[in-house]
Amino acid sequence: MITELDQVIAAAYASEGKKEDVNKVYLALLRSPVFVPVEKVAHDAVLNEEEPFRPLFAKVEDNYFMVIFDTLERLTAWADVELGKLDYVELNGKDVVAGIGENVFLCVNIGSPYYKEFSPDEVKRLKTVVSRIEQMKNG
Repeated sequence: MITELDQVIAAAYASEGKKEDVNKVYLALLRSPVFVPVEKVAHDAVLNEEEPFRPLFAKVEDNYFMVIFDTLERLTAWADVELGKLDYVELNGKDVVAGIGENVFLCVNIGSPYYKEFSPDEVKRLKTVVSRIEQMKNG
């Protein structure tokens, strides 16, 4: 199944990153529901309200990478035999971007033909878009 996010990512790659096509990727990500792999928590563990779950991160040298998927099928295919060792939460892309650290690479749909890695600079741009959306809502 090809998702809306797949379509806009493919178009942005085909246009070699034309600004208009890249902006469509950003907007599609922000409005898409996404599945975030998180640490599996023991039933007796206590998580606080500020941190109701812990997203999985990979650290490579001094860089942090966080993976998200726009379908549950892609997450389960990625997790493969490790699926029983993790959980996931469903959020919208806007909330993921708002909550992610600025020095993190956001990896969308790793392992799929439409994989996209958002650099920390792109994450900062996405955060700016999120704050503008919030200002328009509240203004």
